[in-house]
Amino acid sequence: MEQIAFINGGTFIYWSSIIVGLAVVAAIGAFVALYYHKSGNGLAAGLMIPLCVVSSLVLGRLIHWYCRTDSYASLSAAMTDYSWGGYALMGIFAACIGCACLLRVLKISKNLPEMLDCMAIAGGAGVAVGRLASFFNSSDRGILMDDSIGLPLAYPVTNAVSGLVENRLATFMLQAIVTGVIVLALLAWYFITKARKKEIRAGDICLLFLAAYGASQVLLDSTRYDSLFLRSNGFVSIVQILGAAALVLGLVWFSVRLVKNRGMKGWFIPLWVVAAAALGLAGYMEYHVQRHGDQALFAYSFMSAGLLVAVGMVIAIRWIAETGKKPEME
Repeated sequence: MEQIAFINGGTFIYWSSIIVGLAVVAAIGAFVALYYHKSGNGLAAGLMIPLCVVSSLVLGRLIHWYCRTDSYASLSAAMTDYSWGGYALMGIFAACIGCACLLRVLKISKNLPEMLDCMAIAGGAGVAVGRLASFFNSSDRGILMDDSIGLPLAYPVTNAVSGLVENRLATFMLQAIVTGVIVLALLAWYFITKARKKEIRAGDICLLFLAAYGASQVLLDSTRYDSLFLRSNGFVSIVQILGAAALVLGLVWFSVRLVKNRGMKGWFIPLWVVAAAALGLAGYMEYHVQRHGDQALFAYSFMSAGLLVAVGMVIAIRWIAETGKKPEME
């Protein structure tokens, strides 16, 4: 049930819509500030905003329709009436990345990785704010919790079927906190590095954000009772699949750089084995919690440990790659 903030005649304005609007403003403001500061390319920044807004609405709704077809009368109704219905955050991410690639192809922007770095920070800021919209509806929650547990772990919600108030895991709050911490950590790293008059390779902030954020979503989306699934697979949500892919992308990308910069060394293999084992542990725990919901605390504790180790390996491999010297050419 959506909580109404204002009524003007026959127009209803909901609190969740206001929060989402503030999230969009936060993301746009952060992107413009960061990108213009780094590139000075006002044209690219100015074009990115309307392109991302329009394409995000379309692609976010399209994916939501695909996953929630029964919520809409038809595809046409879903894609022409945006006054109601939902949006898939993954569609918004994809739309923004696509717009950045388009501007680079058109040579309006000169450095795609640099733009993606700024978009990652801005997108993270938007997600951290936007997730709070679930304070005012029944979305993005998890398992039932003891009534003595409150924020940030649990928050009450009215069951739309029974009408009873249930104290459920506040997945949305945990997502907001984790994403905010990731954004603040990356910003701190950026400014500390800049203060030392050093440079972070363009694209690395985006890759590290995707790895850390992806790992967090593998865990947190597993706890939701309203996850989005592929029509062909009701076991692992789309968000979990994409989150794992983002984490693996960081591992592969920085591993390739590691070998290029240092040459192939035997001691690299244990790094990859640890990363693979950590991912395997997280994957098995997802399987376990699906089969044994009463052991959620056990499963999610080990899943968290595995994902933290995997993210740590992404960071470690990148650091080793950057501190190594490229092999000399004979």
